[in-house]
Amino acid sequence: MAKQSLRQRILSYYQRHAGEFISGGEIERLISQKTTYKSSNGSRRLRELCEDNLLERKEEEGHVWYRYIPQKHTVSQFVVVDGVAKEFKKIIEV
Repeated sequence: MAKQSLRQRILSYYQRHAGEFISGGEIERLISQKTTYKSSNGSRRLRELCEDNLLERKEEEGHVWYRYIPQKHTVSQFVVVDGVAKEFKKIIEV
């Protein structure tokens, strides 16, 4: 099994804490304690996730806070009725 990238690990953490603003400093601390990556690498990944519209960013009194932005996906379901396939679409948040 391939090792999960730092970017994906950070994103997964924010998805598990959806709706919460978490300090960038807290993420840097976790990275320093639990991985072999430098904390500055985590800061860069946070900025990239913001650029990709996966995290929301706000600044308060010199601190940067991030929050996960739920992503909407369209899921198709096909049902056969009288020999004809019909598609039903559903929007879900991930």
